Amino acid sequence: MAIPEKYENVERWAFGDTEQQADELVKLVLDGVKTATCSNLDGEGIPQPGDVFVVVDGKNEPVCAIELTTVDMSTYEQVDAAHALAEGEGDRSLDYWRKEHKRFFEEYELFSPDMTLVLMHFKVIEKF
Repeated sequence: MAIPEKYENVERWAFGDTEQQADELVKLVLDGVKTATCSNLDGEGIPQPGDVFVVVDGKNEPVCAIELTTVDMSTYEQVDAAHALAEGEGDRSLDYWRKEHKRFFEEYELFSPDMTLVLMHFKVIEKF
């Protein structure tokens, strides 16, 4: 699928860590249920509000463009129920969010309760 030229060189994101999860989560983004995400703080720099990313599905096909609306820093332990709800995954509870994100970060040997996370809220600006 062709995407608008203005997005050709934009960084691409897949949510989740499996093809199936990427497909499920991009559907939540398109449905307006998932309006937030998080990542571990790494050496890549911190995204800023206004930054635009292309979201891809499990087959790495572009699905939509999102724009970050807010970016905050928090430790894993300090993430609250409002952020978990905005991430829109599972039953949208903080318990589910903690369990799933602990699993995800442990898989990459990154997890620690006081790890710094970059919490990002976004809006869909274009669907492809």
